[in-house]
Amino acid sequence: MSGRSNNVLGLIFANTNEDSLSQLTAKRTMASVPFGGKYRLIDFPLSNMSNAGINNVGIIASSNYFSLMDHVGSGHAWDLSKRKSGVTILPPFSGKSFDNALETIETLHGYIENRDETDVLICHTNAVANLDYQKMYYQHVKKGADITFCYKYQDINNNKNYPMVADIDDDGRINRLQIRPQILGDCNLITGSILIRKDLLMSIVRECVATNNTGYRKLFLDFDLNKYKVFGYEHKGYLKTFCSMQDYYSISMDLMDGNVRKDLFNPERPIYTKVRDDRPSRYGFDCSVKGSLIAQGCEINGSVENSIISKGVVIGKNVSVKNCIIMQDSVIGENATISNVIIDKDCYIADDQQLMGAPNYPVYIEKGSIIS
Repeated sequence: MSGRSNNVLGLIFANTNEDSLSQLTAKRTMASVPFGGKYRLIDFPLSNMSNAGINNVGIIASSNYFSLMDHVGSGHAWDLSKRKSGVTILPPFSGKSFDNALETIETLHGYIENRDETDVLICHTNAVANLDYQKMYYQHVKKGADITFCYKYQDINNNKNYPMVADIDDDGRINRLQIRPQILGDCNLITGSILIRKDLLMSIVRECVATNNTGYRKLFLDFDLNKYKVFGYEHKGYLKTFCSMQDYYSISMDLMDGNVRKDLFNPERPIYTKVRDDRPSRYGFDCSVKGSLIAQGCEINGSVENSIISKGVVIGKNVSVKNCIIMQDSVIGENATISNVIIDKDCYIADDQQLMGAPNYPVYIEKGSIIS
């Protein structure tokens, strides 16, 4: 067996569960949502695949995918632009949006039909984790599995809007899959990463097209667990799923924990992103920065505490920013007070403004807004 997972084709769904972050995804895909001051959500599955030696990745994008195309480009940032590797954006045939699930399935069929890889790794973009897909692939091969689901043992309450739960025996084999079960507490929560034999996936897709059965459940969940070898691969590190704007805020704030950063941004399996050449951030004589993440290209002249400040942000004099997420190239005028607020890209907050949210209800400022 090869030392790397070159025999696996990557497939990423860029618009997964977008309704849960409808404010952030009104003008972008879920995959394009900024995270951590310098990343997009697509960076995590793309980097995880690249680190595992997966050379070819298709990204199914239903709508609002132009910023995604700009970010991903040729895949150079993820080392996926070589002669025998690449990233392929798979938009709708019409160029507007997928009219129905059948068009999505037909796109999936067209992409994987003539590929040489023997297995397909299917991922979603509504979660952040540093997953070791190489180990997942090794287990998949060792077990002779037809399908392997990645799962994490954790509290279902953190993912109550998007849970799929597995019953797993001592050998790691999945005995039962449940969608939105009426249970509480810790359980084996499926993470949204599925490794499946390509020929099996193709047969399922063909059956869906032939019977016009295009539901997600049929495509990925209606397996005969007695007929096929279906296993679980446990991820023991940090993993959180975005199910609401509150989730986005709280998961972003988890980055203030050094242990979370160490797990997510493991130098042995780096998370890559599109490089933007900015000057180093500049800090004024009277500024104060405590417990915050500051990206490059910023100008900080006020007080910043427990906040995530993205590239190119300008914070004026006598400004107080606490518990906030401020995205790329936004400007905060002088004497402003901002607390528990998510400010999207390219916003302008005028002098003397006060924007106050709460930890359990952060205020969101739409991309490109002017508050004066």
